[in-house]
Amino acid sequence: MRHQTGEAGFAANNGLDIARGLLQPICDQVKGKMTVADLWSLAAVVAVESMGGPVVPWRPGRRDAEPGEAVAEGRHPKAEGDAVHLREIFGRMGCTDKEIVALSGAHSVGRCRKERSGYDGAWTDDPQKFDNSYFKKLIE
Repeated sequence: MRHQTGEAGFAANNGLDIARGLLQPICDQVKGKMTVADLWSLAAVVAVESMGGPVVPWRPGRRDAEPGEAVAEGRHPKAEGDAVHLREIFGRMGCTDKEIVALSGAHSVGRCRKERSGYDGAWTDDPQKFDNSYFKKLIE
């Protein structure tokens, strides 16, 4: 996600440069002490908890990917996909339903913006609250 030649440049990830920009000063401060992957995962854990989600145990140890290690564009799920679509996409990677829920969890908060991703609107009724409403809508 941090290399423009990889996932950061994918159309579906337009707008994430804003979040990367917010974290960059912290990345600069911890350079050499913590990987970017660890910092981003820690930021996610803190965000989930601050929005009323569960306390997620965290531990360091992730390595940063190199520019050539990204997957090809088009391998990620489409925003309009349903639970069957998610199982097709992540199933080919060997993911279980539990792992798919973990990977998709970010969609339980926030929203899309047309000028960034081509989609507009929140994934849930309350995009500032971490709950399971995204998953309920997914299986309806």
